[in-house]
Amino acid sequence: MLLAASPRLRGVSGRYFDDCNEAELVEEIIEGLHGVRAWALDKDAARRLWDVSLALVDAARC
Repeated sequence: MLLAASPRLRGVSGRYFDDCNEAELVEEIIEGLHGVRAWALDKDAARRLWDVSLALVDAARC
């Protein structure tokens, strides 16, 4: 909760945190969820996922 309310993070978006610190970039996740993989920070992939998600929601409305 402290991390979410911190004024130091005002306007910060698209980052991953682990134990209230910015997560380190790691090659693989070992023994739990510590760190972040490079593909999770891929802005192009995030945009494609968003576009596909919108298309699926639009298709479901028909």
